[in-house]
Amino acid sequence: MRIKSALVITCVVAIFLSACQRNYITLEYTNAKGEVSQLENLSFRFNKALHPDSLLNNWDSTAYLSFEPKIPGRFRWSGPDELVFSPSQPLLPATTYKVKYNDDLFAYSKYDDVKGDAPSFSTAPLRLNDAQLTWITNGNNTAMPQLTLRFNYPLKAQDVQEKLAVEVDGAKADYTLTKAGITSELGVRITSLKPQDKTYEARIVLAAGLKPEKGGNGTKEAVSQSLTIPSPYVLSVSKLEAEHTGTEGLIRLYASQQLSPENIGNYISFQPALPFVVEYTDFGAILRSEKFNAENSYSLNIKKGLHGRLGGTLKEDYYGAVGFGEMESGIKFTNSKAVYLSKRGAGNIEVQVTNTPRLKVIISKIYENNLLQALSSGYEPREDENQPQYASYDEGNSGVEYSSYMDAMAGDVIQPVAGNRGYIQ
Repeated sequence: MRIKSALVITCVVAIFLSACQRNYITLEYTNAKGEVSQLENLSFRFNKALHPDSLLNNWDSTAYLSFEPKIPGRFRWSGPDELVFSPSQPLLPATTYKVKYNDDLFAYSKYDDVKGDAPSFSTAPLRLNDAQLTWITNGNNTAMPQLTLRFNYPLKAQDVQEKLAVEVDGAKADYTLTKAGITSELGVRITSLKPQDKTYEARIVLAAGLKPEKGGNGTKEAVSQSLTIPSPYVLSVSKLEAEHTGTEGLIRLYASQQLSPENIGNYISFQPALPFVVEYTDFGAILRSEKFNAENSYSLNIKKGLHGRLGGTLKEDYYGAVGFGEMESGIKFTNSKAVYLSKRGAGNIEVQVTNTPRLKVIISKIYENNLLQALSSGYEPREDENQPQYASYDEGNSGVEYSSYMDAMAGDVIQPVAGNRGYIQ
C-alpha cells in the first residue's frame, strides 16, 4: 500500500511540475469575437513576440490557427506579436465559429501554449430587413395584396412557408408565395382578401428556428411585424430608396399599388432636372439615370393625379428627398461571362471600379499544360513585395499545395475616379 501511495504521489508531482514548466502566452486583443462581418480580416495580438522580424508581412498558408467550421484563407504576421487572417471567401451566414491554436503558432518561439479559452465569433443572425405591401393584379385581373419580405441572407422559400403565418384583422389569412428555390426577397400574396374601399390591419409571424441557406444558427425567437393594408382605391407613396451602382443611379419608388403604364414623365420630375427611364415593378417603379451624381441630393416631385392599375389616384402632390450616401468599395468585371481574350481582339478587359482610390493589378502567366488543372482546382496568383512568387492551386482536399511555375509577371497601379471604368490592356 505504501508503494502504491508513493507512486500516486510521484505521478501527481510529475504532472504538476510538467504543468508549471509550460510557457504560456496570452491573447491581448482580437476582433474575432462577438458578431463579425462576412468579409473581414481577423486579427490576433499576443503579449509576447512569436515570429521573427525577417518573416513579417508575407502572406502564407501555414495553419497557425484553425477554425471550426473550416475557413479557407491565408495568414500574415503584421508584427512579431500580431497575426492577421484573411478569409478567401465570405464567411457562412448566421454561423458560430470557434478558434483553435495550432503548434505552428509557436514554431519560432520558446512558448507552447495560450492561456485561457480560445475565442469564438459569429456572423450576423438571419433578420427580416423590410416588409412592404402593394396591391397587385394577377393574370386574371384579380386584385390582391402582396407582401414583399426582404431578408439579410438568401434562404429557401419552402422554409419560409413552413414558418410563416399571416393574419388580417386578427383572422388567419391564406397566402401563396411568388417564388420557389433560394432567394433573399420573397413575395407573399394574400389570396383570401377581396378588395374593398377600406383599410385592414395585417400581421405576419415567422416562427423561431428559421435558417438562411448554408447557415448554422436558426432564429432564436419568433419574428413578427404589423402592416396596414390600404384601400385599393387610393394610391399613396410609401417609401423611396436610392442606390448608385457606380455607373447609374436607381430610385425605387414604393407605392400602395402597381402603377398604371401611362406617361409617368408628366407626373414625376427631379430637382435638379435630369432625364430618366422608368421600369415598372410589382411594388411601384424604378427610376434610372446615368446622370445621377452619387455626391448630390435630389428632390423628387410627384404631381397629384398619378394613377394606379386598380384605379387608385394620388390625391395630393408628393415631395421627397433622395441621396445616395457613400458608395461601398467594389471592383468587378463588366462582362462576367467572358473566359479568354481573342488574338484578334483589342486586348482590353473592362473593369468597373467603384469608390476604390487605389488598387494593384497583378497579371500572372499560366502555361498551357497547367491550364485545365488551374481551372478545375482553383487558381490564386501570389506576389511578394520584393520579388514575384509562384502562384499555386490546391488539388482536392489533400491539403497538398502544388507549385505550377505560374509567375506573377507584371503589376500596375491605377487610381480611378469613383464610378469610372478602367481598362486592363
